[in-house]
Amino acid sequence: MLNKINVKPCKNNIGAFIDVQINAVSKDQIFEIKEAINNFGVIFFRNQNLTSDNYIDFSKNFGEFFNYPMLKGLKDYPNITVVEKLPGETLAFGEGFHTDSTYVERPPSYTMLYSIKTPKRGKGNTQFASQYLSYEKLPEQYKKKIENLKAVFSANGPISKTRNNRTANNGTGVDPKSLSAEHKIIKTNKLNKKKSIYLSPGHVTGIINYSKKESRKLLDYLYSHQVKKEFIYSFEWEPNCLAIWDNNCILHNPINDYNEHRVMHRITIK
Repeated sequence: MLNKINVKPCKNNIGAFIDVQINAVSKDQIFEIKEAINNFGVIFFRNQNLTSDNYIDFSKNFGEFFNYPMLKGLKDYPNITVVEKLPGETLAFGEGFHTDSTYVERPPSYTMLYSIKTPKRGKGNTQFASQYLSYEKLPEQYKKKIENLKAVFSANGPISKTRNNRTANNGTGVDPKSLSAEHKIIKTNKLNKKKSIYLSPGHVTGIINYSKKESRKLLDYLYSHQVKKEFIYSFEWEPNCLAIWDNNCILHNPINDYNEHRVMHRITIK
């Protein structure tokens, strides 16, 4: 039971809003915020005024920083990655459904995204797709079919082109073709025992021990299923908002429907 924070679930319990000032959270509130992430997969805070120091201090409550391999962080805050779209650019960083950095052996558990500059409200939303619901609603024959399957996740997957504008001027020089990992496509949350589909359409290149044709057929079905409307909540950004999500059970997709300048600060946690 959560009694130290005010939690308002979103439709179908896909995410929840939390009314608390992050700059003044207590240890008890941090504990309940973690519980809310575990219950809802993604949580949202509005009307925050975080400095980079505030943001870093808060994020340390959730674990060790994950070092994003593709981009350099801010000069004085290397663990904050700038997610940006400049006016006139046609591609937005990370557009398309995915979960973060699945191409490493130990992908980040949590992603935090804080809005610095946004288009007018209603544009540049991020869609969050619950993979708890996705698994729950998957036909039983498919649950059995994929229970023990693994997939190959690559940094050179379909989503790689969306980072080109940023790596051109702020990249680390890491070759995306060098980053690849294998993961089971069903995960079980150790705390709540819920199962989720762990497939990142932006990164997966194939299913292990399946032919290319068989793999494509199964993946097309699963990708379509994962992002059904009833599994999705679309968050409307404005400046000074923070979203935190569990990459093990949430897919996200930043909608590229705007031409204005958009700046977000991202922290990922192991």
